[in-house]
Amino acid sequence: MTTSPEQRGDAASFASYFAHRAVAERGFVWGAPDGAQALADAADVVVHRWDARGLKLACMVDRARDPARRFALTREEVTALASRCLDAGAARSPARHASIEVFELGSPPTPEDRARLGPLRRASGAEGIDITPWILDPSTGALWSGAPLGGFFVGRRFFQEVMRGHAAAHRPPA
Repeated sequence: MTTSPEQRGDAASFASYFAHRAVAERGFVWGAPDGAQALADAADVVVHRWDARGLKLACMVDRARDPARRFALTREEVTALASRCLDAGAARSPARHASIEVFELGSPPTPEDRARLGPLRRASGAEGIDITPWILDPSTGALWSGAPLGGFFVGRRFFQEVMRGHAAAHRPPA
């Protein structure tokens, strides 16, 4: 499944910039894999990849475009969708593992947001599915992760670099 340009957002949005970087630098493809349409519906931008380690999927909610928008699926719903994706894509990867990252982009992390997204966090268990929530605000460089150690070992540095790159690319000329 591919994602339409409307779903990707305009080139100036951070969500679109972030997704383009994931596609260009990390081997992701646009859209949700088979079985994950509900994840695509809950987000503004979705990219994914299959590799030897399994499925990696990023769901991005663009709160810069719509400040009231929130990721509304529960941990149980995301886990069930990831399991469905693994069943549908069994021939694509020798590993039965899914890593789902949920990003809310464009507003600073508030205590309420952390309390709402924190319960999404799920470490790989017997099902081989982990879920990591993130909040990134490129205007301030603020970042929050539900992962241990603030996501230091699961992408934090790359996400910070993407925020710096977006700020530099969209800085008004002096």
